[in-house]
Amino acid sequence: MRFLLDVNASGAVHLLLAKLGHDVELVSSVDPRMADDDILAWARREQRIVVTTDQDFEEMIWREQRPHCGVLRLENLPRQERLALLLDVLGAHEQALETGAIVIAQSRKIRIRR
Repeated sequence: MRFLLDVNASGAVHLLLAKLGHDVELVSSVDPRMADDDILAWARREQRIVVTTDQDFEEMIWREQRPHCGVLRLENLPRQERLALLLDVLGAHEQALETGAIVIAQSRKIRIRR
């Protein structure tokens, strides 16, 4: 899969996704202060799934009807818990991500919005 990692979700998440063979780009490599609008446009242009801990992307997509290629919002957990959650999501919800869903992953539940 193709991912674009927001500044707040990079680091260990980037390393794990790359190790698993995914195509990963980092917002921080271009502009750590990039606006969410620009991040969403970049992801759409390159058909990437935005990975973030920020709820703003859900708001932009649902309330403002912004086009997108999918969003994975991970709960802001300690590193090892976040990585385990990421692996769970990739294992169980890969198809949802690939088809442009918004996946909200929290330690106690995972919600999918289409």
